[in-house]
Amino acid sequence: MGYIIRGANIPGTGTNISNPNYLSVTADMESAVWNAATTQEVFTVTGLVRARFWIECTETVESGGAATIQFGVEGVTNGFIASTTATELAAGDLWYDASPATVYDTAANAIMDYVINGLDVGYEIGTAALTNGTLVFHCVWEPLNPTGNVAAGAGGAL
Repeated sequence: MGYIIRGANIPGTGTNISNPNYLSVTADMESAVWNAATTQEVFTVTGLVRARFWIECTETVESGGAATIQFGVEGVTNGFIASTTATELAAGDLWYDASPATVYDTAANAIMDYVINGLDVGYEIGTAALTNGTLVFHCVWEPLNPTGNVAAGAGGAL
């Protein structure tokens, strides 16, 4: 009797950092590249892909004002995570909804799973610039057509 081995059971595949299509982008909110009250590009997407994202806060986010932050794709920057009070993101938090207050949850909640066709992924800061903090955006992706690809963005306008 033969066995079928699915991708999630093969070492180095699935949603983990050993996957060959894993990449991460670290956004240092002390840097003007990442902290301005505007949109910021985290990942560039070409073609059709399935992308799974998870975001960790490794240093508490601070702002000189009432800053908000949301996560999504170009044109719909709140498509994945709605507007969140930025200073609620504390070191150790997983950011996957508008009320970040947890350091653990189920994968079904904490890992966002989307099919995207050529729209870059990023976040938008509203109201005021951020002044401190670090967010690490993780992504594992797989192509769904011949041109499907994800690359790390460099910040700046989404």
